[in-house]
Amino acid sequence: MDPIKVLIVDDSAVVRLGIRKMLATDPDIRVVGEAANGLDAISQREKLAPDIITMDVNMPGMNGLETTAQIMSSNPIPILIVTDLDTANLAFEAISYGALDLLGKAEINPESTSQFIRKIKLLSQIRVIRHIPPRRQPSDLPTPSEPLSGGHALEWIIAVASSTGGPKALITLLNTLGSDWRTPIVVAQHIHSDFIPKLVEWLESVTPLVICVASDQQRLLPGHVYLSPADRNLEISSQGRAILVPPHPKEIYRPSCNALLSSVTRRYGMKSIGVILTGMGDDGIEGAKAIKASGGHVLVQDEATCAVYGMPLAAQKAGCADYVLPIQEIGTKIRTLIDRRTLPRSLAAR
Repeated sequence: MDPIKVLIVDDSAVVRLGIRKMLATDPDIRVVGEAANGLDAISQREKLAPDIITMDVNMPGMNGLETTAQIMSSNPIPILIVTDLDTANLAFEAISYGALDLLGKAEINPESTSQFIRKIKLLSQIRVIRHIPPRRQPSDLPTPSEPLSGGHALEWIIAVASSTGGPKALITLLNTLGSDWRTPIVVAQHIHSDFIPKLVEWLESVTPLVICVASDQQRLLPGHVYLSPADRNLEISSQGRAILVPPHPKEIYRPSCNALLSSVTRRYGMKSIGVILTGMGDDGIEGAKAIKASGGHVLVQDEATCAVYGMPLAAQKAGCADYVLPIQEIGTKIRTLIDRRTLPRSLAAR
């Protein structure tokens, strides 16, 4: 089997050397080139045909956001953004342009080598598609034309499982729900803990809803989106409050999507809606099964709009997906399900 070819893009020679040293510990990976700016990165992408690019965002001349946009719109390739916290907003924008995931530069150290290599290997195998840079901001998307009916929306909850490629999918989901949305939304997004506050800031800047990191014993409010901290599992109590629980030592994915989705049935039962978005692995499937068992609904993102069709496919194979939809249609389906709450499920599906 041929080694995985990596192109390292960063204006810091120290960072490039750190990444090269980490990757050199695995014989299945070969660094084929380095670039210190975006123009050089585009040239080397064409000349060296790497399998994956590690991309800084803050570079002189053409920055990583512009470089990612050009590569993903013309000759796409898996891109892992490697960035500092102070440029996290640019990093999330790069993800909206097609980059797969992000990593903090603080994680470029010998202690994180095995996790870094695992991420490189996984992302390099993903089949990416062309992404045309948006002509307008996501917050400019039209809101639904029909208002959500009545106060009964407050009786429901939306629980979202999201991983690789998830920030971009979350933008679309939240915008298509609309600014009049009243049902609480809880989210478990696989991401390093350092980036959760920045993700909240970014989502607030491009969506119409109130976004926050959940705190322990917090009461859920209508029209609010609560993200789990990365170092704790967010669960919902039988009283409808957020509770933060230390992760189980054997849990691979953090925060746990399974823990969140399973817990919402305690308070909301059949008025629970689970959403499985793009991501690797099968986290969230046990939680989706619990929602189904309680009489709730489970919607999953379809393959065509997923960055990684792992978690949604696992939900389908497990038989717990009620609807498989493009990401831009999931919000509309959720509104329909809540508005038809009094109908039998066989009619609500029409």
